[in-house]
Amino acid sequence: MTLHNLDLALRVDEPRKLTDVSSVDKRSFYEIWEHSNRSCLMVMKYTMDKSIKECVPKTEMTKDFLEYVKANYTKIDKAEMETYLKLLTTTMYDGVSGVRDHIIKLKHYFNRANEMKVELSERFLKWLILESLPISFDAMKLTYNALKEEWTLEELMSIVVQHEVSMKKNETHSLALVTDQVSNMKKKPPHKNFGGSKQFKRKRNSSQGTSNAFASSNATKREIQGEVQLLPQDWAQAG
Repeated sequence: MTLHNLDLALRVDEPRKLTDVSSVDKRSFYEIWEHSNRSCLMVMKYTMDKSIKECVPKTEMTKDFLEYVKANYTKIDKAEMETYLKLLTTTMYDGVSGVRDHIIKLKHYFNRANEMKVELSERFLKWLILESLPISFDAMKLTYNALKEEWTLEELMSIVVQHEVSMKKNETHSLALVTDQVSNMKKKPPHKNFGGSKQFKRKRNSSQGTSNAFASSNATKREIQGEVQLLPQDWAQAG
């Protein structure tokens, strides 16, 4: 209708009725407006549900017809409304899509629910946004709750996005440190105990030598004792 200027009656109020002294321009404009009014009314009645059309009081004015329908027959799909409310209250941030997109999604559900005459405050939306974030955002939540002043929705989104960017930078830095440590460990040759077995053998040989020396000493003592015991006998034979 806009392309053909048929919506003139919806945009402009009815001009004054023509009189015998009305100018040519006024007559021309009134005829155009009247044509627009009839066309709009016909289109609305033709495309409207019959049950609604029959209940609308008879009127020749497009604006009056439209206002009555708008005030009394605004259709609200309860199932659709419940769907948006459920999405608004149960959608949690998955940590993949990006927290900005997550908040925009919740704002969309919030706006659609409000369009269906569900009275939800912006403060409630901000609370839902914070509740939908994982525990990695707990420090930011504590800061928000501790402040006396309340952030606007735009401020909240900006701060949450900055917090996520900061966390990702820290994770990247930590991952780089771990990667460097693993890389350095792979480059270092394994520690070998060169000569360890020889040292063990040396200790073992030393132990054996000590044992042999102890045995030899005992044998020598026995030999000396034997000689000492034989001396008196030799003396007797000699006597």
